[in-house]
Amino acid sequence: MVVDDRGNRAASDDVVVDDRGSATKGDVMAGERVYFTWPDRRFRYECRGCGACCKGLGIGIDVVAGQLVQLVAKRPELAAFVRQRGHAITAFNPRDRCWFLADDGLCRVEVEDGRAAKPASCRLFPFNRVFRAGAYTIVDYNSVICPLQLVDAGGISHDEILAEIATIQDPAIIGTPLPPDDALFDVELALASKLFAGDDAVAGDAVVEEAFAALVLAPWRLPAAATLANALVLTPSLRFNELYGPRQYAPRERMQPVLARMWLAWLGFAALGEQLAQRSLGLQELTTLWSEQAPLMHVIARWDRVPRLDPGPVELPSVDPKSIVRRLGERCVSNRKDKRPLGELLAISLRDADAPTRVAAMKLADPIMRAAFASER
Repeated sequence: MVVDDRGNRAASDDVVVDDRGSATKGDVMAGERVYFTWPDRRFRYECRGCGACCKGLGIGIDVVAGQLVQLVAKRPELAAFVRQRGHAITAFNPRDRCWFLADDGLCRVEVEDGRAAKPASCRLFPFNRVFRAGAYTIVDYNSVICPLQLVDAGGISHDEILAEIATIQDPAIIGTPLPPDDALFDVELALASKLFAGDDAVAGDAVVEEAFAALVLAPWRLPAAATLANALVLTPSLRFNELYGPRQYAPRERMQPVLARMWLAWLGFAALGEQLAQRSLGLQELTTLWSEQAPLMHVIARWDRVPRLDPGPVELPSVDPKSIVRRLGERCVSNRKDKRPLGELLAISLRDADAPTRVAAMKLADPIMRAAFASER
């Protein structure tokens, strides 16, 4: 493979990506734009056999290219564990570890038969989340499982991953379909470029700062430089997964402003986390923090918006400290007439609650908050 001084594959290769991230030649992704949710050559991935990726996740196999036939021919016992979900054919593996994970942490298929024989999604891992949406191919990664590290240079390149994708034929591995929205990805790609450059100062938001302090009884502030650097490169992936993931706090076309405030709240929680840990936070920790704190981040993002609930059954938690969630639900029903912003309702609901109770109650109130802002959908 020939790479020019900008990191682009030369015209003799099967796939060429120009400096705007557009696929311009070849059978794979021809005529499509490629959106990488991670920066080129900035993630280091050195498999040291930790086995974290090989536990209970299923084995993604390139069935179209005949990989299932090849695997079963050498290991016929695998046939008993094949399953089909939608158009994808995978093989089950236990949560303890993959059938092919040896005691030394290495893949027996790769050791015995070579890397080309390794199941397709395993070859791509951790950059094995490949989607198609309109004119875009989106290449995402798994920052929950794999201990990726941020480096200044010399990490995994986009071209390496494109070359690996080009060897895989099964659309169930490299073509998971998403609803097309080219305009949305145009915005996300531009935002990712700025974040990856790391040269933009983070602007605060008075509403976020007020809401953060009211919920956790601690001031909002930015994390230190090392944690912030990890957060900046992680952000495009987290935004993508929030836009297309199961939470759906709002329709995609209305979610981007909400995400901007959720992001600032996340940085505030990261600052608290690094203070608690007395060290900077890595990619895995920040990913987990986003997932766990998302209900609070959503509340903070909606602080100056008006929640409303129609009368009727409401999902209440089995444990409700000081009946905060129930009373908040009742106030949201009354708010169809009163039209008070969420911050005002919570100032009443949380008046006598300490910080742990406030945080726990707002996480329990997540279903009510979703319903209360459904009218904005």
